[in-house]
Order: sequence, then structure tokens, then C-alpha cells
Amino acid sequence: MAPIVVRQQRTYEDRDPAETWAEVADLSRFGEWFPVREARSMTGAVPQVGNIIFIFVGRTRDPEHAIRLEVVEWEAGRRFVCETRQIPGVEGGHFTVEVDGTPLGGTTVKLGFVG
Repeated sequence: MAPIVVRQQRTYEDRDPAETWAEVADLSRFGEWFPVREARSMTGAVPQVGNIIFIFVGRTRDPEHAIRLEVVEWEAGRRFVCETRQIPGVEGGHFTVEVDGTPLGGTTVKLGFVG
């Protein structure tokens, strides 16, 4: 089976990297910035390896149809990686979020999925 690779990058000219990281690192707000219909997070007070996010891409909210993401890497202020095993038609994969500053004081956010 051929791998699935999806990458997206966005640059925000007037956005501080720390402010952007605070938004994307709050796993309970995952659905606010990632294009899913709904996201439910099972996080503690501090995001860390082992946290779980359930995302729903269709209209159903049936837990059996949720995509389960587990945080497997966490580099505070910079990046995190989630692993999934429950995407229909995909045997598993890794979803990566990276936040970097730009030379002119903005922020670059990179999203990627390899499955």
C-alpha cells in the first residue's frame, strides 16, 4: 500500500510564536483551528505525551466513528506528534504540528500527516 502524505504550512506575519503555540497546544481547542467537525480532548492540566484527542469528521458523534489521536511526542513551545490507528482505509499514521518564528517576527505553523 502506498503511503499517504499530507502537508500544509501557513505563515502569520504579525503573530508571536508563543501566542500561536498557546493556541495549538491547548488540545481541548483542537477543533477551533483544525478542520474537523468536532474534537473532544482527554487532557490533564498540562498537555503531555499520552494525552488523547477524539475527532469527528462526519455528522455522526458516535464514539465508534471517532478518530483517536494519542500524543506520542511533545516538545513544549515548538512541536507535538500524535499517532492514530483508527482512520478508515489507513493502517495508522502520525500527525505533526510545528510552530516556528519567522525572521521578520511572525509565525509559521506546519501541519503534516503520514499514514
